[in-house]
Parts: sequence; structure tokens; C-alpha cells
Amino acid sequence: MTSADEYLRTILAREAIATGPYTPANIFRIEVLPLLRDWAGHYLVDATPSGSFAKGTANRSGTDIDIFISLHHETPGTLGELYNNLFVFLHRKGFKPRRQNVSLGISVGDFDVDLVPARRWNQISEDHSLYRRKAGNWTKTNVARHVAIVSGSGRQDEIRILKLWRD
Repeated sequence: MTSADEYLRTILAREAIATGPYTPANIFRIEVLPLLRDWAGHYLVDATPSGSFAKGTANRSGTDIDIFISLHHETPGTLGELYNNLFVFLHRKGFKPRRQNVSLGISVGDFDVDLVPARRWNQISEDHSLYRRKAGNWTKTNVARHVAIVSGSGRQDEIRILKLWRD
């Protein structure tokens, strides 16, 4: 291994996500998941980390937690209404939600959490529709496929280094 490789490995080790009780994964399970169950009720299919944590490309500095909220295909309301209802719900629960393009941002303890509500296309598909606030329309996505592609690429270290360089 070259000295450049060793240098980059040192940076990756320094930027590794902590494990233990006060980690993003535990904050999600303890604080955010019950909140989402309260909001969506029986329409909640799943709520899972979907961004860099799920893909293995998270760095300690400058990382938020992206939570993909999968709602049943028969969830009533338009995608815009669901997005806005979640905003109102979060506000009523004492958060200061931030409207972003496809997500709502909140702070939970020391962590920034981006909540992405989406409606499944049907019971068997991982395809979802999500609201694009800036465009005023929707887009199709398959987060499970995105996660599988990136996490199976074997390039997480390179992605993490590039993200650090970018920031």
C-alpha cells in the first residue's frame, strides 16, 4: 500500500460513522419511527434509511439521515397533500420542518433528518411516486434499487472520499 493509500485510509477511519446507543440508526428507531407511525397510521408500509447510511457511503462530518417513507398504494390524497400534511404534523409535534424539494428536513438531537414521503405503485413493486415541490409534480423512484446498486458496487470508499473532497 502506498503512502497516499494510507493517508486516504486514515481519513476514512476518522470519518467512520460511530456505533453505539446515540447513533443515527438508533435515533431513527427511537425518535423518528414512532413519529412516522403516528402520522401515517396503517398506511405506513415501511420507513427506512435511504441515503448514504443505507448505501454505506456516509461520513461523520456533514451527513444527514435520509428516511424514505413508503406509504400504501391506497393512501388517500395527492402526493402534494401528503407532503404538506406531513409538514403540518411535524410542526404540531414541535419540530421546525424545512420544506425541501422531495423531503422535509427536521432536527432530532444533533442530527439532521430528511423525511421523504412516497406512495408505492402497488403491493408487489418497490416503485414509488414522490412529490417534487419545486416542479409541482411527481417523479418515479425505486430507492431499494438505488441502495442495492451503490451498496453492491464495491466503491463505497471511493464515494466517501469524493464526498469529503467535494465538501
